[in-house]
Amino acid sequence: MILLYNHGGCENRGCEAIVRATSEIFRQEAGCDACLASATPEYDRSVGLDAIDRIVPDRIGPYSIHRIINSIGFRLGMPREQEVARKHLPVIREGRRSELCLSVGGDTYCYGRQEHLLVINGRLRRVGRPSVLWGCSIEPKLIEGERLEDLRQYSLIVARESITAEALRKAGLPVRQWCDPAFFLRQEKLPLPEGWKENGTIGVNVSPLVLDCAQDKSAAFDAFVALIRHTLESTDNAVALIPHVTWAHDNDMDALTKLKEAFADEPRVFMLPGTLGAMQYKGYISRLRALVTARTHASIAAYSTAVPTLVIGYSVKAKGIARDLFGDETGHLIPVQELGGAGELIAAFDALLAREEEERAYLTQRLPSYTAGRREIVRELLALGGGQAEGKA
Repeated sequence: MILLYNHGGCENRGCEAIVRATSEIFRQEAGCDACLASATPEYDRSVGLDAIDRIVPDRIGPYSIHRIINSIGFRLGMPREQEVARKHLPVIREGRRSELCLSVGGDTYCYGRQEHLLVINGRLRRVGRPSVLWGCSIEPKLIEGERLEDLRQYSLIVARESITAEALRKAGLPVRQWCDPAFFLRQEKLPLPEGWKENGTIGVNVSPLVLDCAQDKSAAFDAFVALIRHTLESTDNAVALIPHVTWAHDNDMDALTKLKEAFADEPRVFMLPGTLGAMQYKGYISRLRALVTARTHASIAAYSTAVPTLVIGYSVKAKGIARDLFGDETGHLIPVQELGGAGELIAAFDALLAREEEERAYLTQRLPSYTAGRREIVRELLALGGGQAEGKA
């Protein structure tokens, strides 16, 4: 049995893609059963994660005896580490009985202090359970202090791009570089919605997070409006607005609904529903002419199906993946912090369309070598736990 933990929930389709693809990779290559510790177990059960055998909550329930003990202990001065460990007891228990524990929150360490991981990883290490930080990206400047202390507790770190891998090696950490597992996510092709043009639909994804990272949030949003207007005026393409994260605190539907309102009377601009799963969004993305996206895992859905893609990125993961795929991120990614305005975005998009056939051909040729080695990585990770994990057979 392998344990997947540090999963924020499938309302983030990138999280869903990592979990789906990882569990299927380990099942196909080694017959492993998988348990998922989730922040949203009920939602995740509702979306039917096929290759996951069990889904458990990643923390104790509000009415559990452990919650009561924690409450009393807090008043009596219980050590903070013990309080956090008891709160995340379901993860620690599952980890103790698993051959291998994979921390699947790919860019968790880019977002503030991760006290729960420091404690969970320490407890797993204490009982001799191998833990792996799986498919991660970390800003190099953040690899220090308590975060570095926590990273040293992992048996191995698998970085999904070279910028992170090199920074971790410099810090003396055990690192292996391999592609994001979401490159292996299966796609599900639903019927095309009204308004979709075969070979003539441009996908657009905008996230509140990427707008918040821009120097001027309003100017960044206006640049997307101008890009859509340019597309409508200069081509006969349709524009599909594609959400990829629908967390309450970070919901693509908020930004995309505002975009749609700017083109309320334009039938060539339509929005996909926010209720689809990662495989279904990938099925639509695979049939686009091109994609402009803020979400990294929407770009992975496009790259892995050879769809020309322009990323408006804010983090090391988008930059590193583009660099590793193409040799240079120039022309494939615009850091949102450096987005000068509508003219720069439109020029980059026009350049992408001008080389779209070349881009498709390149991705088709590049993908086999870029994603190679999945059997080897599975065997290497399982060896950390003493060999093959047991499957259902």
